[in-house]
Amino acid sequence: MNEYNLIRQLFGNVRDLFRADAQLIEIVGQKWGITCDNFSIEEDLFTMDQPQILGHNLVVATLADLVATGCKPTFYEHALTLPKTASLSWAQTLANSIEQTLAQAGCMLVGGDMGQAEKFAYTGIALGPQQRAISRIFPNKLQKLYISGPLGDVNESVLLGQATPLLELRSLPACALAAIDTSSGFMDAVWQLHLLNPQFRIEIHNPPVKDIRFLFGAAGEYELLFTSAEPVPGAICIGTVTPGETGVYINGKEIKVPPPDPRAFASLQEYITSVEKQVHELFG
Repeated sequence: MNEYNLIRQLFGNVRDLFRADAQLIEIVGQKWGITCDNFSIEEDLFTMDQPQILGHNLVVATLADLVATGCKPTFYEHALTLPKTASLSWAQTLANSIEQTLAQAGCMLVGGDMGQAEKFAYTGIALGPQQRAISRIFPNKLQKLYISGPLGDVNESVLLGQATPLLELRSLPACALAAIDTSSGFMDAVWQLHLLNPQFRIEIHNPPVKDIRFLFGAAGEYELLFTSAEPVPGAICIGTVTPGETGVYINGKEIKVPPPDPRAFASLQEYITSVEKQVHELFG
């Protein structure tokens, strides 16, 4: 079943479901964001042979939801399940990488839990005060669409069976109007913005990717997709968001259906074939 539909069915009473990347709560008159992410090798496809990269990427992926909601990552907890085959040196390198990346983000590790099982699993929990109100809802004005960095490297690594590349810690500019991270791939993020903002036309031109297939893959790249009415130095402008119109377009082609959901396929290869078929039907 589609992840979003399953969440609606099981937890549809959660306030403001999918409206922002992190859930907002009020603590002593201040809005704080809180996020919880679970990672497994089977679903997230992070490779394990380089624990330094794995630890860094787990933190980046967890914090991205807070950043996309205009929050400053401040406190962090995690639950780590080590595989029984992991050596002490592998686990120590992973732990050091997690702590170093949290320090780089200015975020404090305050506790958690650790266990051991046949397979690796990780849950990251982060919270921090909201510095400015950012959600996935577009304000009613013409906006430029930006991406925080190049796209496609994680999906390419999955397709080619290569090691997961190092993810970048990103931040939102002060002029951002709406935002979402690409935790389930670029096109999934675009489609979620479309569903939440059906009265806007999202038009994308020449996105920074060397193979357009990689835009439709579901491997998380954790770039920030955001809008602004002002130029944003250091980010890549990839299109426009126009009120009073509708639809999603990439390089002039209308995208009428969401990207394939990897959970709907029995194997990774079947899923890849479905992605390639959609891209071929759209772009030839």
